[in-house]
Amino acid sequence: MNVITKVILLIVLIVTPIIGLFAYTNQQSVHVIEDQINTRNEEKLSYFLNEIERLLDQNMMYATLATKDPEIRDVSFGNLPPSGYDRQNVIQSIQSKLRLFSITNQVMNVISVYFPKSDLSLSTMSSAIFGQAEVQNQFTANWKLNKVDVNGVQMEAFSRYFFSPYQVDPHNLMNADLIIRVDFFTQNITNLLDGFTLAGHSDAFFYHSPDQVVYSSKANTELIQQVMKLYPLDQYTSKTKSYDIVKIDGKKYLLYTLASSKMDWSLVDIEPLDQILQPVVVSRNLFYVILLLLLLFGIVSALLLYSHIHVPIRILIRGVEHIKNKNFAYQIKSRRKNEFQQLFDSFNGMAVEIDQLLKRVYTEEVRSREAVMKQLQSQINPHFLYNCLAYIVNMAKMNKNQSVIAMAHNLGDYYKYTTRNESLVTTLRMEIDLAISYLDIMNSQLDKLAYTITIPENMLDFQIPKLLIQPIIENAIVHGLEDKLEDGVIAITGMADQVCRLVIEDNGSGLTSDALQMLRKTTGQEVNISERTGLWNVNHRLKYYFGEHSGIQIDHSALGGLRIELYWEIVEKEGAA
Repeated sequence: MNVITKVILLIVLIVTPIIGLFAYTNQQSVHVIEDQINTRNEEKLSYFLNEIERLLDQNMMYATLATKDPEIRDVSFGNLPPSGYDRQNVIQSIQSKLRLFSITNQVMNVISVYFPKSDLSLSTMSSAIFGQAEVQNQFTANWKLNKVDVNGVQMEAFSRYFFSPYQVDPHNLMNADLIIRVDFFTQNITNLLDGFTLAGHSDAFFYHSPDQVVYSSKANTELIQQVMKLYPLDQYTSKTKSYDIVKIDGKKYLLYTLASSKMDWSLVDIEPLDQILQPVVVSRNLFYVILLLLLLFGIVSALLLYSHIHVPIRILIRGVEHIKNKNFAYQIKSRRKNEFQQLFDSFNGMAVEIDQLLKRVYTEEVRSREAVMKQLQSQINPHFLYNCLAYIVNMAKMNKNQSVIAMAHNLGDYYKYTTRNESLVTTLRMEIDLAISYLDIMNSQLDKLAYTITIPENMLDFQIPKLLIQPIIENAIVHGLEDKLEDGVIAITGMADQVCRLVIEDNGSGLTSDALQMLRKTTGQEVNISERTGLWNVNHRLKYYFGEHSGIQIDHSALGGLRIELYWEIVEKEGAA
């Protein structure tokens, strides 16, 4: 373990307990804040829900007071003047009392009375007058959300019916002395929710079901709809109160619900947890940034120590090891404005003469290697050549001069192309010509090959690396078609768009699925570990010339053998030869 490693390890050991302690205290702080938020929101929800229930209780109280009024009770018993001034005077008096009840309540509401025995309806708002049909169709003993006509405008309100005497059967309300309906507008709850929202960052709403919701005037309805969609509230509102952390669009929210004890509704509040904890998060991030800066400062200090002392010593040690291993050409190229530079210059001067000698030896070695490479490039397949020459001899003995001439021409074209070393790049047209020469040579020997070539004219002048197609055809013949008794077929098809594709198929014996999978694996490896180098060589030369978005694909062919597809992107360096 070197000096720099020890210093960095020491810094890490010092910083780790600090990070652990801060993470623990930060987590505890977050828990305390969340507990405080939960307590505050629970109290706030309880307060505002009590306010809503108090307003509803007030409306019930005024409805009860109306049933106790002597004049209203007198009319409910059927003692209403039949006509004239007295009747009108009684009606106006009752309407005035109803308005007084409504005004005293200090909320937006409508109080309506129906006297079954007199078939008389009175209300604080003329458009809200109801009769026997409305009672029978809309009666509910609990508060229910519906639409109320207010001077031609439909407004949402909570409605509830009261009747006297209380012993009357609810299914036969026409036997009651009077029926009172109180309409408590949801705007009153909206106003309360506005006050609730102003007390924090929350979005509060009154909830019964997804289609019966009372929002505040500034509610983020889009957020609330997302919450109701992703986290159905019925699972929460079924409890007296609940609390949960939900995540919307990657942000955390606190979800609170508190059920009303007097109606089948719940008060729901959504608090942005990330926004509430923002100061804590900022402090935490600031601590981590400062800690990171301190850590970087420590590492930089260790690196400076490493660079100015440890590295020069290691350079000298490495130079001595090279000299020891008879690598006398090694030179220290470091330039330092300190005492080490004089030592480096002395080391380099010591090896100058030996370096010159070894450079000459190295030059001779490079020339030798280049000669070997040229020799390897010029080598031909002796087995292939012997077969072709034997075929020529046999045809000559049989006086088949045309076959001899054709074989000689094809063989000459083939070796003239394969032994040309001045360029490693050719055109697709020349590669196809070579493939035709090779197929004609093999067909002359085997006399059972047929081939088709279908390539667009605009592809033939594209530049490609040499010897891409012939090795694939050779593989197809040697490993798939040569041992077959039936005639062999090779199809070469080209297509070009943004990507050029060249497909070579045969009807040979093919491969099993396992063998095909193994062939794909070995062909795509960085280093060839198989005895068969043809496909591996073609794949890697394609990638080297055209980039990573090129290569070969190997699959079963519809003809029965293998389907080899060469593909590459059309790039600027492609063009006419």
